[in-house]
Amino acid sequence: MMRVPFLRPQLPSLEALGAYYRLAEEARFFSNGGPCERLLRDRLSDYLGGVGCVPVNNATNGLVVAVRAVTDAAGTGDRPYVVVPSYTFVATAGAVRVLGHRPLFVDVDPQSWQLDAAALADALSSVDGQVAAVLATHTFGTPPPSGVQQQWMNACRAAGVPLVVDAAAGFGAVDGAGVRSGRSVVPHVYSFHATKSFAIGEGGLVTTTDDDLRTRIDALHSFGFVEGRIARYAGTNAKMDELHAASALAALDTFPDVLARRRAIAVQYRDRLVRHGFSFQTGSEGATWQAGYLTAPDAAVRDAVLAAGRDSGVGVTAYYERPAHRHPAFSDGPVHGSLAVTDELASRALALPMANDLTDAEVDRVVEIVEEGINRV
Repeated sequence: MMRVPFLRPQLPSLEALGAYYRLAEEARFFSNGGPCERLLRDRLSDYLGGVGCVPVNNATNGLVVAVRAVTDAAGTGDRPYVVVPSYTFVATAGAVRVLGHRPLFVDVDPQSWQLDAAALADALSSVDGQVAAVLATHTFGTPPPSGVQQQWMNACRAAGVPLVVDAAAGFGAVDGAGVRSGRSVVPHVYSFHATKSFAIGEGGLVTTTDDDLRTRIDALHSFGFVEGRIARYAGTNAKMDELHAASALAALDTFPDVLARRRAIAVQYRDRLVRHGFSFQTGSEGATWQAGYLTAPDAAVRDAVLAAGRDSGVGVTAYYERPAHRHPAFSDGPVHGSLAVTDELASRALALPMANDLTDAEVDRVVEIVEEGINRV
């Protein structure tokens, strides 16, 4: 019986990493913006089309730094709320709490699974003058459909609050027009965690095309230093060290092949499961596919598929089966509306196995188990 793990992370080899890490060894410069980190900034910027890039030690700290930067710049940091979707990983809401704000949860669109633009505008209006920022997400790293992010920006501009995008799994994603994620004045935050498609162990990235905002983010992630050892801001330590920067440089060398394989696997899942009533996220064709995200026709089928996976040793799981507002840490947080779409999506959510080296035989086995689950209902 073929067992298939949910994820099979793959980081750059020691040989590939070492080819870059020698730069740090030769310079005896292992953190604080050494040669690998500086080269990584340049290469990431080139990859994203000239965007300002600040590598960080993890995406959660990237969120903290980015939200802090935009609220300081906008003068909204003393307000109590940060608007977030509930259909997200808990790190989004956790970063809000770390900054001393309360997450105000808003619903998502049923097809794109992205923050609902109309609900966002209504939420901002309902607590006018009390929102420090909006922390939107690119759900599962997928950019929203054309025009949706502009609607978020318009709603934030009308309310006088800044916007940050948690695009954690989305480094390398493209939207429906073929535009790569992150090419915006709005700060985007990416995760380079071991389980992501762009995987280095721990690490992340904050991007923006606004030079002044990039300078502020850069300072805040390094103790508030702007020039020399004079702290202009009360910052933190979220710097990426040279070892992880070298790993990221090596990961960039093979990343196009990684994305191509993951997208090809996702096409197989889509082609073989849509006819059974499973749904895929609108816009996910250009996603990075950390896992095979989809929704079952109903909750009963979802539960049967999960059971079939457990019984067979095939790592089918559910994301996000528990929205952020239903975790104990955030259950006291205010919600805008009923969050009916969020709860309904959560009841049908599935995530199928994914890996850079997932074989066609393993894909066949995953699909076989999903179909077995359907037959149990």
